[in-house]
Amino acid sequence: MSTSVSDELVELEAGVLGVVTDIHGNPYALEAVLSHGAQRGVERWLGLGDVVAMGPEPGRVMDQLTEVDVVAFVTGNTERYVVSGDRPGATFEEVVAEPTLLPRLVELAETFSWTKGYLQGAGSLDALRTFLPNVQFRFPDGTRALAVHASLVADDGDGITPELDEATATTLFPACDADIVFGGHTHRATDLTLGDTRYVNPGSASNHPEPHVWASYSIVRLGDRDHNIEHHQVPYDKQLVVDSMKRSGMPGSDFLTRRYFSTGPS
Repeated sequence: MSTSVSDELVELEAGVLGVVTDIHGNPYALEAVLSHGAQRGVERWLGLGDVVAMGPEPGRVMDQLTEVDVVAFVTGNTERYVVSGDRPGATFEEVVAEPTLLPRLVELAETFSWTKGYLQGAGSLDALRTFLPNVQFRFPDGTRALAVHASLVADDGDGITPELDEATATTLFPACDADIVFGGHTHRATDLTLGDTRYVNPGSASNHPEPHVWASYSIVRLGDRDHNIEHHQVPYDKQLVVDSMKRSGMPGSDFLTRRYFSTGPS
């Protein structure tokens, strides 16, 4: 799904902005992040997508986010899967190379259907339709920022990682003149500058590919004449997620638990 830079420009006032992404229906990680941010003066939040799917308590996560000041939500690929019925796919070559891939994709499709039903029952599904493909911001010091989920080319696939190079960045963010690009999706915390642009990925709040990594997020301190970006990992009790997965009845719970929560501290 390709998209162009949004025409809408949000002017941000001086203050403290939290940036969180890839919460994946995990209220325990989100609670830890919100509490940690509040202790450090965060007044408003920016969400970069993948808020509810592939986790056991999507409704509770949506409730938590209604209790804080959110400047914008960017839609992720999993929001698209939940709302539109689109599903992740695979090529014939990928299925041949990895025979377990196809049944796993079928199970994930059931997970997205389960999440949609859960949110419909909770009255929260329509809120996902208000999420934006991308958002432009201007900081008080004049810095121009762009928020996306993965890239301007697609809401899935490649995104901001520590390996990002200038040529790839130009492909993923065409016609982008932002000073800073915030993105999620890859679950890998990144902060690097290529050419004149700084690329920041806070890392995932949940479902990190390395289960020992805690809930990640970033803080942007916006001043009248400058700004500062901090990166944090926040410990929380991951066993609570494992227990919630078992209770939820969500398709794919066993796989998701093994993939993201089976090792490391709890």
